[in-house]
Formats: sequence, structure tokens, C-alpha cells
Amino acid sequence: MLLISNHLLNLQQFKDVKDVVIRINMAHVKDKAQLDSFLNTKHDIFLDYPKGRSKPPTPTLHVPDALEAMAKYKNIKYFAVSNIETPSEVNMIASVLPKHVSFCPKIETVKGVIGLEEIFKTGCVRYIMLDAEDLYTDVQNDVDLFLQLKERVRKTCAIFNVKCLELNGVVFKG
Repeated sequence: MLLISNHLLNLQQFKDVKDVVIRINMAHVKDKAQLDSFLNTKHDIFLDYPKGRSKPPTPTLHVPDALEAMAKYKNIKYFAVSNIETPSEVNMIASVLPKHVSFCPKIETVKGVIGLEEIFKTGCVRYIMLDAEDLYTDVQNDVDLFLQLKERVRKTCAIFNVKCLELNGVVFKG
């Protein structure tokens, strides 16, 4: 899966992209009208809810707003929630999603990495998003531990046949 930010669609170079999934980070959506404008596209959508986000921008919309959008827009194929650490969180979120939406836990903490096997045993997860930057912060910049945890995530994903989405480069615009 090639996952790109919805903001890239505003750049001429990305106007005609095909075979991509568009990620919408709900922290960057000001209201329901703007969310509707982002969702009104031919592309499949990866909707990302930043649970517990404290850095700006903080979300003005919430999970019930995301669920409302999922009922309205069948092109929302994936739903991510930040800081997932336990199987109970996975089960609770997966149980309220429409059938056309796959839950994609966002793994950002040591606790999330350690709980990954149990999270996968729920049977509700085909993809995860590994937020390496937040994981690095969570291990207080311990490089060795960080690298060990990333490798553990990759191995656990391979064992359970779960795809791990990782950041691969950044686009800067001038």
C-alpha cells in the first residue's frame, strides 16, 4: 500500500496519481465540512484519528465524527487510531467499524510493541502503522532499544502476516 497525505493532492505533481490510498489525519481537519471535502474523492481513504494527541494541532473532530463519515463514505477503507496498546482497545474499536473499514492500530509506545502479539491474536488486524518517531521519543532516545523494538515489530508482523506501514521519506514544498 502506498499511503500519501491528502495535502499532496493540492500539488500539481500529485493531481493525477493512481493506485494510492489517501491518508487524512483528523488533527488537520477543522470541521465536518472540511472532512467532507477531503473525503469526496475517487481515492480510497485511510482515516487517522490521533487519540491522546497533545501537540498542535489537536483534533476538533472525534471518533463519533469519524464513524459518521464512514457510514457516509464507502471509500474510507482504513481507520487508524493512535496509541493502541491492548487487545481490548482493538476489540472495542473494531466492533463499531462498518464492514468495509479495516482497523489499523497505530503503534507508538513500548507497551504497544510488547502487546503486539496479543493485539494480533484478536484477529481484527491486517495492517498496523508504526510511528517510529513517537516510539523513539517513548524510549527516551535510546537508540539500541529503539532498533530492537522496530525489529520486534517487523518480526511479529511477519509471524502473523500483518502488514506494517512505516514512514518512508517526506515531501517538502517551497
